[in-house]
Amino acid sequence: MKKEITRNYIEEFKKALQSGLDNIVKAAEIYVEAIDSDYEAKDKFSSSFDGTIPAAAWAGFEAVGRKAMHPKLLFGGGNNRGYIKRLIYSDQEDVLSGKRVSLLIDGGDSIMVDPREITKEQAQQLFDRDHIRTLSEQKAYVESQRLPQSSIEHTAEQLQVKVVNHKLYIKADTVLTKREVARLLESM
Repeated sequence: MKKEITRNYIEEFKKALQSGLDNIVKAAEIYVEAIDSDYEAKDKFSSSFDGTIPAAAWAGFEAVGRKAMHPKLLFGGGNNRGYIKRLIYSDQEDVLSGKRVSLLIDGGDSIMVDPREITKEQAQQLFDRDHIRTLSEQKAYVESQRLPQSSIEHTAEQLQVKVVNHKLYIKADTVLTKREVARLLESM
């Protein structure tokens, strides 16, 4: 009996939440229509809801109204909200509905992951500026992030590096890329 009651509450909650999201989308569309027709509308809306809706939320309403951002992203979006917001709307919809995607792992294999639940490093590999990378794009990204081993050995042989009081001292006539500096710091 208790399971049945809980299931009913869950269904009621789902319906109410969906209705709320639908109304947020409708409100966002009204807001966009208003600001498109009256250049002062942003200020008028903001002052009309001062103390109720934070100033930072208006950009989100505009993005939702223009279908640039999924309304669920107003409430979060998992660990990788920033990456997800940059996707096109249909890809945002897929990710927020739980669609799993392929993530390249060591050895060339792939696993299916929920993009909302991966680490920051995995997100950097999976997401490009405005889309989810294909497996071949991920492989190219991973390879571009690797510093060739011969370059590391060559750098270590030719540099005079010293760490004193948390400071890194390098021979004066040496030029390093950002990646080489990062590798040196990792190896310390």
